[in-house]
Amino acid sequence: MFLPNLHELRAQYLIGNTKSPYDWASLLVDEEQLQKMSYRERKFYEQQNELIERYIEIDCLLDSDVSHTMIHQYSQESRRQRDAVPGNIDEEGQLHLTADARDEYSGFVTVAIMVNFLINVFLLVGKAAIVLLTNSISVIASLVDSALDFLCTTIIWFTTSMIESSSPSIKFMYPVGRARLEPIGVLIFSIIIIVSFSQVAVEAVQRIYNGPREPVQLGIPSFAIMSLAVISKLFAWLWCRSVKSSAVQALAQDAMSDIVFNLLSIFFPITGYIFNFWWLDPFGALCLSLYIIRQWVGTTVEHIRHLTGISGDAIDKQVITYLCVRFAESIKHVTAINVYHAGDRLHVEVDVVVDDKLTLRDTHDLGEALQYAIETLPMVERAYVHMDYRHDNFVGHIRR
Repeated sequence: MFLPNLHELRAQYLIGNTKSPYDWASLLVDEEQLQKMSYRERKFYEQQNELIERYIEIDCLLDSDVSHTMIHQYSQESRRQRDAVPGNIDEEGQLHLTADARDEYSGFVTVAIMVNFLINVFLLVGKAAIVLLTNSISVIASLVDSALDFLCTTIIWFTTSMIESSSPSIKFMYPVGRARLEPIGVLIFSIIIIVSFSQVAVEAVQRIYNGPREPVQLGIPSFAIMSLAVISKLFAWLWCRSVKSSAVQALAQDAMSDIVFNLLSIFFPITGYIFNFWWLDPFGALCLSLYIIRQWVGTTVEHIRHLTGISGDAIDKQVITYLCVRFAESIKHVTAINVYHAGDRLHVEVDVVVDDKLTLRDTHDLGEALQYAIETLPMVERAYVHMDYRHDNFVGHIRR
């Protein structure tokens, strides 16, 4: 019984009291109070509520004594498995933190891609038939959109398959995985969409100046196919919008674009035919093309920023800082914290100060336990913890 007591003393020495000294729940602003506020006040307190709720999640994780359990496991002299996680903190994180899309949605991503693939095949064939029945440039733009949907689903399926591949050769070539292929695939598709609809916009302008001066007639079969397209895409959007994966979010965004696109693709030629406005169909196609270009330019810029290492969200940084400060009493200061995107998720670099009298073993175990705790957060891809003995030491990197 003596050795286990030593292990407990060591954990208590390094971690200390893990119970939260704060009553965050008392600071939450309830929905009734929010409704009485002005728009700007309500937005502020909604963001504050989000931050407090995430602090409460961190408290729940640390109050479970998982940090003590990790140090206990480090204290054991038995042989360790290199790929094991101390204290099963990854499982504890799933219990106490917001669900991690990397595990929860891995199967859902594949199903969502296959369902979207089948919907897009059907819509592509249907719209091709409509183009043969009518000369509407709005419907041609909608056909281009469906063809690009097909391409989008193919690109996302390909990148998802590559990410999930776990062969030894892939692990050797990509030691931290290939998760960044997902936003790269979305970026490629975004560029293809922008270029394609730029061509549709050019064609629409040419029809306005040089096209036929008679309105386009959209028959009942064409109307029925376009209406079915709207219903199908509404189903896809409702199903995909809740999944926190850039691939499935791209599918959800594309489905919403299709809903608006198909509704207006019906509206412009029908309205032009009823009121004898021949120019309304090409004008509508031009408006639809500009709408799609504007929407996907934003997506392109966002993914370029994520892939080039833009700083993470301020709330994410605050949550990570709070976890570091709360993790152990032997952590005296958090002197630096860098949170930046490496694709969809974040890389975290933390400098913490501990007592210089701690042994190498204690310092290592404490720092690595904190590193595992940070990587438990669902928005974090990888964390790096640097242990220091003074708060005014060198930054540790050469500025480039």
